[in-house]
Amino acid sequence: GFKVFGPVIPIAAFFYLGDAGFVKIIGEHLPKLSQGIVNDLGIALAHVVPLSDGVGAVTLAIVGAITGLDGSGFSGISLTGSVAHLFATAIGGGAATLTALGQITAIWVGGGTLVPWALIPAAAICGVDPFELARRNLVPVAIGLVVTTIVAMFLI
Repeated sequence: GFKVFGPVIPIAAFFYLGDAGFVKIIGEHLPKLSQGIVNDLGIALAHVVPLSDGVGAVTLAIVGAITGLDGSGFSGISLTGSVAHLFATAIGGGAATLTALGQITAIWVGGGTLVPWALIPAAAICGVDPFELARRNLVPVAIGLVVTTIVAMFLI
């Protein structure tokens, strides 16, 4: 078990540095307006890289889709919210729209419309091949994700 989950420990530790746990462990060494090391790095990067509404929306959709590949669709909910907060700070607004876009993308991809293993129970009930169902759902869901991302760009 440790060989499989061993790499998760430093990655999780890095992300927890951006959380309130940093102050509890290390102490009050960050500036007053700091949001944590990882969040501060994200904000600094967002100010250096030209971030627009479109770039933010597409990036959040990609992050949501990647996190949804685990099959559940719920693992990316907190990550997309954090990334949306960082992007909204850099863009100057649109946190709710970016968060919703990332979370919807994670759930659509992870909820079984693109990932075959989440379709197995539904396909078994309907008596159809889950891979065929996923293949047929791929184009409509991809179009829906593209349209949703474009609409989000206008709503930001």
